[in-house]
Amino acid sequence: MVTNKLKINILGEAWILKQLVFSNELLHAFKEVAARMKQPLTEVLIDPFFYHYLKNKTIQSIDDLQGNSIEGLINSHKNQIEIWYKNKKVKKLKINDLNEELLLFPLYNTTIKKTNLNLEKGIYIEQKEIGLIGSFEINTDNFNIDNLEFHLLQANEQTILEKLVYKNQVLACKKKDSLITFQNCFKINCPT
Repeated sequence: MVTNKLKINILGEAWILKQLVFSNELLHAFKEVAARMKQPLTEVLIDPFFYHYLKNKTIQSIDDLQGNSIEGLINSHKNQIEIWYKNKKVKKLKINDLNEELLLFPLYNTTIKKTNLNLEKGIYIEQKEIGLIGSFEINTDNFNIDNLEFHLLQANEQTILEKLVYKNQVLACKKKDSLITFQNCFKINCPT
């Protein structure tokens, strides 16, 4: 049996909101380095030199910080979803094509989750990226677009493509090539 590669490229702008989770010991180490740098903790966490001064082998950059995140492709004029099968482009979509409120019959298998972003107490990092947000691959013997699920998240007037599922399997990102265009760190009701 020959299996072929199904590849889905997600291009455009991505939005990430991560609530940081770390131990009290690590928070203490962060505060000591921030004090040496003479800057608030929320500013040094997005400073690349902070991780050099931290001298922690497991935390080399902002990407190594643990936390709970919401992320995905933003519904903007720049978004694009390319579906490739057997090295041929099968479909090219936009997020608006997936949001089918005005159609009698849905064209694509789409799950829409609505939420209000009520942020809890903690430290958050917000980031925007542009470029190849993710390239997802899976081997399959045949491709049927009806087996592909698009999971959208509607949060505070913004729609994002959160994840892709093919035949009940969440597709993992194999490659990413994006540029950070915005980065912010802020805290909500927490002592520093």
